[in-house]
Amino acid sequence: MDIIIKKNEAEINENAAKGLWGIWGIVLLTDLLCWIGVFDISFDMTVVLLLTALVTLVVPAVMILNFHFYNDRMKYLIVTATAVMAGTSYVLFTFQAVIIFIVPSVIAGFYMNKRLLYYSGILSVAAILTAHTISGMYLLQPWIEPFTDMAAILRYGAAPRCLQYLGCFFLIFLMVDRYMELILHIAPAKENSTNDDTDQEMEEKKEFETILQDLTQRERSVFVLLVSGYTNMQIADRLCLSNGTVKNYISTIYEKLGTRERNALIIKFNRFAKEMTEVI
Repeated sequence: MDIIIKKNEAEINENAAKGLWGIWGIVLLTDLLCWIGVFDISFDMTVVLLLTALVTLVVPAVMILNFHFYNDRMKYLIVTATAVMAGTSYVLFTFQAVIIFIVPSVIAGFYMNKRLLYYSGILSVAAILTAHTISGMYLLQPWIEPFTDMAAILRYGAAPRCLQYLGCFFLIFLMVDRYMELILHIAPAKENSTNDDTDQEMEEKKEFETILQDLTQRERSVFVLLVSGYTNMQIADRLCLSNGTVKNYISTIYEKLGTRERNALIIKFNRFAKEMTEVI
């Protein structure tokens, strides 16, 4: 099961990085609309938004997609970056956009990691409070903050919006908790049943060896890495191939096996592939 969770984390890192590029495009579009007069936002504020997006969105995306960082703490960097970006957009544009703080928690939920989910919740609440505190000291746009007293700003501005966010966070948490319960109970049961049944293990080992014989040398390398929990990008790095080429190999392998259940293949054949990954 640890292999599945590790693979999921690497895949979410890669997908989240692509999502960061998408958000970067939306930021550019927003700034463009401001510059041509569609939105009434000062030029200086659009520059701040653009620079913040460059640091919080582009840098993590490049680290993952271009330099292939697979550090275990990368997920925390992604959640932190999106929370900072949400806070910046929130204070620069309008406090009605509290829904934007759901983004870090949704991303955290994909990792199936409760600690990361809690982290996103605490960070988002802190960002909301910080944004309103900043507005109390320096109103970037006076028309979006009707209160001038710090206590009133925190009471009537920050507190209600924190409650709005926490309501959404609670629903996200329940969804993730339920999903984790299903995955973490079903998959280990399958793992334990195969480990305790020697005859079935021998049959699966023979099946694994038969599969390898039916694959070409390159397909064999891709398959071994696949069932070892590597993502497509990691396989491409390991074999010095393009992502598109790896996808083509995996599609061919799926056709030969008659299944596209990647996680099921990992659970079934992972223990037979561990030693082989060292020589690939």
